[in-house]
Amino acid sequence: MIATIVLIITSIILSIIQIVRVYLTRHKFDKKRNIFLNVLVFLFMGVIFFTSFFLSTEAFLPKNIVLILWYISIISWVFSICLLSINHKFVIKFEEKAILSIILYSFIIGIILGLLFLSDSFKISLSRNYYKFIFQNLLLLFFLLSFNLIIFGVMCYNLIKNFSSIRDKRSKEILTILTFQFCLNIFLYSIYIITQNIIFRNIYIAIYLMGAFFACYALIKNPSLLIELTNRIYDFIIFHRSGILLYSYNFETGEETDESLIKGSILIGINHILSNFIDKKDQLHLIKMKNRQIIFEYDTTHGYALLLTVNHKNSFIDNAVTSFMKKFTLLNKEKLKSLSGLIDISEFRNAKGILLEFFEPLITKN
Repeated sequence: MIATIVLIITSIILSIIQIVRVYLTRHKFDKKRNIFLNVLVFLFMGVIFFTSFFLSTEAFLPKNIVLILWYISIISWVFSICLLSINHKFVIKFEEKAILSIILYSFIIGIILGLLFLSDSFKISLSRNYYKFIFQNLLLLFFLLSFNLIIFGVMCYNLIKNFSSIRDKRSKEILTILTFQFCLNIFLYSIYIITQNIIFRNIYIAIYLMGAFFACYALIKNPSLLIELTNRIYDFIIFHRSGILLYSYNFETGEETDESLIKGSILIGINHILSNFIDKKDQLHLIKMKNRQIIFEYDTTHGYALLLTVNHKNSFIDNAVTSFMKKFTLLNKEKLKSLSGLIDISEFRNAKGILLEFFEPLITKN
């Protein structure tokens, strides 16, 4: 009994740590629903499901209580893996919608819940010092296992499909480990509900807790895992209003560059826009291309503008740009005011330190 309580408390503490971590990094999420989704995953999986699942087999509780706990564990399980799959999809590539998956998941969950509350779905028996729940409603077991298999397949498919697009090696490794652990948990849970063998339950609990510790550690050490993993910044450029390039950084190579990757007629057009932006009431802030977007932000007071090429704009990039410009202006406002004639752009190399401070999660790490 003491071991049970310790393990449940451990799972709850790990879940709370991760919920707090999500809250503290909430400014990195593109949508508020992403924060809500992440919190629900940890709440359902680490608190409600783990507690009800673990206690439902304990012999020191009466049958009517463990039956309620078993029902709660199944309900929280299907919602947990549904939320986990959707969150897994959004973490990899948020811009791709998951409407079809959500409709399919909702349909299957509806069937499972309907079958679950039919009378005599389970037969409870006490074996040694733990309870067994034998499925008498085989249709319920079929849909539950099918749902597990679908979630398993969707998560593997999303990882494989987008693996090459994930922005850095470390994120690929961590996400692969987490996905493998999630899928292994789904497999072990499926084996357990079929066999009702306590060994598989204990293996599941051990694998889950090891995975929870790893996920908690990974999120603390690598906050970039909370930011859409296939969204990248390619070019980061600071222009003076005269059209002169003050600073350029390439996120793919991790190096400062003397000239932007944007060349030729496109560069001439951008220079024209930026050389006249101080007099414009309706400033250009975004150019959408087929696979990328060009973002413009201006400081008309100090006469410079920021240009970024990205996969797509989100709130993390917006916040990072705002913070960068505030600090860059603070450190360089005197230099910007005195710019005239021959400009020494090496004076603006301090931009790299500011860039690393605010854009670090999106800088490629090989």
